Amino acid sequence: MMPPCPVYLFRSSAFAPSGDTVVIVAPLDQVVAVYGGGGMWGEAGLSSAFGGVAIFRNDASGERFAGVWGARNAARFRRELQAHMSIAVIDEAPNARLVFFETKSGRPPKPA
Repeated sequence: MMPPCPVYLFRSSAFAPSGDTVVIVAPLDQVVAVYGGGGMWGEAGLSSAFGGVAIFRNDASGERFAGVWGARNAARFRRELQAHMSIAVIDEAPNARLVFFETKSGRPPKPA
């Protein structure tokens, strides 16, 4: 049996002037397994599904995390990961720094 995928749920000041934005990330390989890859970091599938993506990296280990921000996006991301694998929600930021984020203009299409 596979151990649960760690999913980090935390607040960050990097995404909005208020400085209290909900962010959720998971290891990049697990995110790619659910949303698909592509792009410079493997983020294209997640970015397409949510209209934006955030990439964090642990400089010492090289481990990368991908995720989204905003309470509604966080809830949807968590639900969709949970539908594909066992997850363990960790209520703190991963030991990693934000290295990239993007938003697309407009809202992403609603899932089918």
